Amino acid sequence: MDANRSKPAQTGNPQVESLQLALEWLDREGGQQRNARVLREVLDTTLTAISRGESPPETDTTTLRALFQRLEGAGDGAAKVFRATELGNWWDSRQEQLRQRCALAGCALTPYLVVKKGGGRGLPSRLSFQFRPTLEAEPEEDIATPELDPTLVCYQMDPVRPALWLRLVVGSRPFPVQSWRGYVLIGSAAMNMALIGLAWFWLLSSWSRGAPVTTATLAQLGLTMLVTAGLWWLSRPVFHLPTQRVTMAGPSFLALSELYGQLRTMPAPGRKLKSREFAVVRHWGTCPICSAEVDLDHGRVAFPDRLVGRCHDAPLEHVFSFDPVRLVGRALVETTREETNSPS
Repeated sequence: MDANRSKPAQTGNPQVESLQLALEWLDREGGQQRNARVLREVLDTTLTAISRGESPPETDTTTLRALFQRLEGAGDGAAKVFRATELGNWWDSRQEQLRQRCALAGCALTPYLVVKKGGGRGLPSRLSFQFRPTLEAEPEEDIATPELDPTLVCYQMDPVRPALWLRLVVGSRPFPVQSWRGYVLIGSAAMNMALIGLAWFWLLSSWSRGAPVTTATLAQLGLTMLVTAGLWWLSRPVFHLPTQRVTMAGPSFLALSELYGQLRTMPAPGRKLKSREFAVVRHWGTCPICSAEVDLDHGRVAFPDRLVGRCHDAPLEHVFSFDPVRLVGRALVETTREETNSPS
């Protein structure tokens, strides 16, 4: 998804380059969310200091609240709306996404947020950014590291090629949902629903004439049901995006060369409205049990109303949850944990 974005200017300083990438990623991932806007101020301060050859500075929450108050033009009550712990949790839950972004851009370092908690009103918490090698796994996968939980899968997120009709109508790059491309996409799904209504209206109109039931009547009913099922199948991924954020793309949204893909929406950068950005991507990982690839699939009867990761070699046994923010998943079939921990 980010492959279509231009890389930041090469400065020769990997720390500066990683901070520039982080700012671009933060605008895209956080949009107008309050936590993202506050963290952006810390990133800007760090980038300015690093560019001058200084060490990464620490910014206390009191200064951040005052700065955020000036930016918002609000009173004191509106300035006290964030905590250092909340900022740290927000960043940590998305750290893997940033690491992947830096790896994709070939950046040697990845910024990570350091939160030093204060001891009361007189000692505010302090925030700063440090750096780790990009290819190194993040220790903050603290919910469970591979050594502690061998059934943890880490998902990658790559762009995929959309179907020809989608490229012709709205292009292949990500775009804000609240744009003409987004309206066209939503309109195409709404048109399918209108066609379903017209098909049933035509069928009911033909039945209202009081003609006897014949084979042709049954054929019309079967045809209308097939049209309804087909159009709903085509429109369902778009209709579920507002509530699920990530839906299975299906063959109708993917190029013939793509076997797996999803529709994903995330906050769009630089927009005052809380718009989201539409993209066609593929979330995948490596099975921690058998090292086969893991791709997303519907949960079906066992895990209804959710997307899960299924191993290619054991799709019924090696099943994992999918967190679209943290890009991690845990084993959903309990036997996998027992098999992994059992002695060989």
